[in-house]
Amino acid sequence: MFNGLSANTIEKGRTSPDNTGTRLESEFIGEVDGTQYKKLAYNFLHSEEIKEEMAKAKTPDEKFGQMIKIKEAAQKEFENALDLADRSKYIDFKNSVKLVEQSQPGNPERPNRFFSGALYNNIKKRFEDKYILKFFAATGGTHLDVVHGVDGFFKLYLKENGQELATATFDLTGNSTKNSSRADVLIYIDPSEKEKYDTSSSNKKFDKEFFDSKIDEFSKMITEALIENYQSSAEKNS
Repeated sequence: MFNGLSANTIEKGRTSPDNTGTRLESEFIGEVDGTQYKKLAYNFLHSEEIKEEMAKAKTPDEKFGQMIKIKEAAQKEFENALDLADRSKYIDFKNSVKLVEQSQPGNPERPNRFFSGALYNNIKKRFEDKYILKFFAATGGTHLDVVHGVDGFFKLYLKENGQELATATFDLTGNSTKNSSRADVLIYIDPSEKEKYDTSSSNKKFDKEFFDSKIDEFSKMITEALIENYQSSAEKNS
């Protein structure tokens, strides 16, 4: 257990990301609510236009009609992952993070996938009870994933007042030739070992010793990134 935010730095890759979501990512860490994300992203990119259109609606029926049109336009604008990479639809990293946070289908303090849940519990144990840890999946068609190369991230908060302390992003990949990432941490899952991670009762190839070892390894990497990013932020603000 850490008595404070201090630890040694570990090696992490930070360059080019995989630009498309995969079944691996969905199974291991989950996805955002795609419909919600598209609506929020569309509203962010077209806020002025939406205000103007909504102002023209005078009756409740007209306003409802405009809302339906906006929802349909949002789904059409981001029909596939490549649409997110269009320069005219670019959303910067900071706002991409906010949109992802607002599009989570579950409780960030209770990840419901076997992999992200195990990571969360392992990382949480490394900090004292005065901290709150939250997990956010960014896969499922988001700018954070497609444009910024982040599949998910953990955030650490001070329980006393909810102050955000640090963020650690990660990139999950099954590509053995990928050795760097723009995210803080690159997590490699060997496709030939995928079943060893699957904790479902029907899976006879689950390897608890292997699973616990990998979760501990990846959790340490993310914990170190949280601490490093906290220290870096503290130095900038001092």
